[in-house]
Amino acid sequence: MTISVIMGLMGGLGLFLFGMHLLSDSMRKLSLGFLKILLEKVTSNRVKSAALGVAVTSIIQSSSATSVLLIGFLNAGLITLTAALPVIFGANIGTTITAQLIAFKLTKSAFFFVFIGAIVYLFAKKTKNKNRGRAILGFGILFLGLATMGASVKPLAGNETIMNLFLTFGQHPFLAIVIGVVVTVLLQSSSTTIGMVIAFASAGLLDLPSSVYLILGDNIGTCITAVLASIGGKLVSKRLAVGHVLFNVIGTLIVLPFIPLYLHYIPMLSGDIARQIANTHTIFNIVNTIILLPFVPLFIGLLNKIFPGKDYEMIEAKFLDDNLLPTPGLAITAVTKELSAMLGLCQEMLKKARQCTLSYNHKLKNEISIDEESVDEMQKDITRYLIEITQHELTEKQRSLIPALLHSVNDIEKVGDYCESLVRLTQRAYENDLTFSEGAKGELEKLFDKTYFLMRHTRKALDNNDEKAARITLNIEEEIDDLIDAYKLTHIERLEEKMCISDAGLIYSDMLTDIERLNDHLCNITKGILHIGKR
Repeated sequence: MTISVIMGLMGGLGLFLFGMHLLSDSMRKLSLGFLKILLEKVTSNRVKSAALGVAVTSIIQSSSATSVLLIGFLNAGLITLTAALPVIFGANIGTTITAQLIAFKLTKSAFFFVFIGAIVYLFAKKTKNKNRGRAILGFGILFLGLATMGASVKPLAGNETIMNLFLTFGQHPFLAIVIGVVVTVLLQSSSTTIGMVIAFASAGLLDLPSSVYLILGDNIGTCITAVLASIGGKLVSKRLAVGHVLFNVIGTLIVLPFIPLYLHYIPMLSGDIARQIANTHTIFNIVNTIILLPFVPLFIGLLNKIFPGKDYEMIEAKFLDDNLLPTPGLAITAVTKELSAMLGLCQEMLKKARQCTLSYNHKLKNEISIDEESVDEMQKDITRYLIEITQHELTEKQRSLIPALLHSVNDIEKVGDYCESLVRLTQRAYENDLTFSEGAKGELEKLFDKTYFLMRHTRKALDNNDEKAARITLNIEEEIDDLIDAYKLTHIERLEEKMCISDAGLIYSDMLTDIERLNDHLCNITKGILHIGKR
C-alpha cells in the first residue's frame, strides 16, 4: 500500500505542478501586453499599487511570476522600490485566488477541461487561441492532479499512526510552519503547497489547526522565487526580495497570537474544510496588507540599511539642451562637450578593461556592460540632436561640421564596443582557467599604456579642435600598429616554444585585434579634425 500511495502522490503532484505551469504560463502570454500596461501604471500611491498587485497576480495565477516581473522592472529602472513594494504586498492577496478555485473541488470536471483544452490547443490556428487551449488544459490537469493526490492519500486516513503524525502539526505550530516553508521552497510554488494541504485535509489527514500553521509557513516559503530572481541583480531588487520576506515573516508573527480567533470564526464562514483553508489563506494576506501597507516608508528605510549604498547606474547625456537648438553654434558646442563626455566614459571603460586583464573582476565586467549601454544611449541622443540642428538655419561651416560629428559619435560608440569586447575576452580566459604568459602580459600592458595615451590626446583634440594633439594621435597609432605586428610574431614564437597554450593564445590574438581596431576608430576622429580622408 505504501508504494502505491507514494507513486500516486508523486504522480498527482507532478500533474498538479504541470497543470499550474501550463495555466500560469498561458495566462501570462495571453495578458503580457495588458500586464505591462498595468505595471507601467504603478505609482507611489500605495493603495493603487497594492490593487495592481492583486489584479496582476489574479490574472497570471502566480505571485512568483509577479515578483519576477517586478524585479525585471526594478533592474531596468522602470519603477522605484517605493512603488514596487506595495505591488508585492498585493500579489500575496492575488495568489490566494488559486486556493479559492481549488476549494471549488472541480475534480469531477477535470477530464472535461482536459478534453476541451486539448481540442482547442490542437485545432486552433491562432497563437492566442492555442494559449487559451493551453490554459484550459492546464486548469483541467491541475484538478486531475489534485484528484489523484486526494485518492492516493485517502487510505492513510484509516491508519492511526499516520493520522496522529499529521495531527501533531496543530500541536506544534513552529514545526508546521517550518515544514510549510521547506515544502514551498522545494516546490517553488505556494499554490502547489496549498493544493497539497487541501488534498490532505479533504482526505481527513489534516485538521484545520494543522492546515493553518502549514499555510503560514507556505506564505514565507513563497518568497524564495523573488530571492532567487534578485541574485546577481541590482541592490534595489535585493531590497524588494527581502522586503517580501519581511512582509510575510512579520505578518506571521502578528497573526500567531490570534490563531484561536481564526479557528473560532473561520468555520462559521463554511463547513467545508477545503473552503476554510482557502479562506484562511485569503484573510491572512488581506489582514497583513491592511496592517503593513501604511508602514511602507519604514520598510524602505530598513531595507536601505540592510543593503546600503547605490547601484552602479547608467550615465545620461547632460549637455544636449533643446533650448540651444535655435542657436546652432551653441548647439554644436554642446554636442562637442557631449562627445568629450562620451569619450571620457570610454577612457574609464579602458581602465576597467585593463584591470580585468591583470585580474578578472566580475563587478568591473558588469560596470562596463552598463557603461556600454550608456555609450549606446548617448550615441542615440547625440545623433537625434544633430539631426534636429539641421532643421535650423546653418552657415556653410556649421553644415559641413554635422557629418564629421555624426561620424565621430559612431566611432566613439565603436570604441565602447571594443572596450566591452576586451573584457568579454578576459572573462572567457577566466572561466576557462586560461592564463597569459608573462611576455604576453607585458605586451598587453604596453599596448594599454599607448592606447590610453592616444585616447587622452584624442579627447584633447576634440575639446579644443587641437590639430597638434590630433597629429600626435596619428604618430601613436603608427607605434601601436608596429608593436602589434611585432607582438604577433613573438606570440607565434611563444607558441612554437610551448611557452603559451593555444587556447590562451587565441584570446590574446583577439585582444590584439580589438586594441588595433579601437585605436583606428580613435584616429578616425582626429583625422576628421585634421580634415584628412573622407571627412
